Amino acid sequence: MYTPVRIILLQLACLSAFAQSPKQICITVDDLPVASQRPLSAGARDTLTRKLLTHLTAYKVPAIGFVIGRPLLRNNQPERQQISLLHQWLKAGMELGNHTFAHKGYNYIPAAEYQQDVAGADRVLRPILRPYRQRLRYFRHPFLQRGNTVSKRDSLVTYLRDHQYREAPVSIDNSDYLFSAAYETALVRKDTALAASIGKTYTGYMLACVHYYEAQADSLFKRPIAHILLTHANAVNADYLGTILSALQQEGYHFISLDEALKDPAYRSPDTFVNNGGISWIHRWALTQGKRGGFFKGEPEVPQLISDLTEKK
Repeated sequence: MYTPVRIILLQLACLSAFAQSPKQICITVDDLPVASQRPLSAGARDTLTRKLLTHLTAYKVPAIGFVIGRPLLRNNQPERQQISLLHQWLKAGMELGNHTFAHKGYNYIPAAEYQQDVAGADRVLRPILRPYRQRLRYFRHPFLQRGNTVSKRDSLVTYLRDHQYREAPVSIDNSDYLFSAAYETALVRKDTALAASIGKTYTGYMLACVHYYEAQADSLFKRPIAHILLTHANAVNADYLGTILSALQQEGYHFISLDEALKDPAYRSPDTFVNNGGISWIHRWALTQGKRGGFFKGEPEVPQLISDLTEKK
């Protein structure tokens, strides 16, 4: 039996191991099979998926994709082309997780309705994963909403635990979906110069987000943590994710699985945040610790040009 002193020594050893480890980051990809502001042809969805997986496999990234269930059905029957995109992820060795059936925000619907949405995606996904001997282990909250009351938060925690799911937190939040909407606008206009400009701005923005949350984590924990980056299966990442991965690698990052990232003791930090906002877990922990005002300054902003192009989509 472990004594209290021995448990403390083991915890200190674990913290020391993480403090001495190389920089680590897990890449998570939301809204599979494909996220787009406009309807895409089957060929376009296939191309986007292949591009994303080419980037991930080239850098040996053990990514996890979080799947919305509804696009996998048509007239309540399996939609083969959409499901074939998930087979590409699975054949590439990636893990898949539950992102609900209809991608509803938890803070605006009853807990029971949300649980049905989680169960709906579960029913669709399990038969797809079975031939790959993979099971559903992780759940990612749409809009990063975990509950706007204590009772809703706690009921979701209990539901996920009872159904053998672990929550998939995010340490590095961002607005890549806005850049992708602007990027799609440029592509539709066939404005290659604008598209290239957006891509360049996007990669700089994403790296700035990484650096911002690095500093936030260092301030909270007095050490680097294993980070979890949020991205989406969208057009801008299909073309520029490789550039971001290359830059992260050059900065000394090692790409790890979600399993490995969650071994970091930081992810067992108390989180009492209850609000309508969907925010990074680093900010949840900071607010739980009583951080205010100045601690949160400096988060990278989306340029006005990107916002304007998004509104004109």
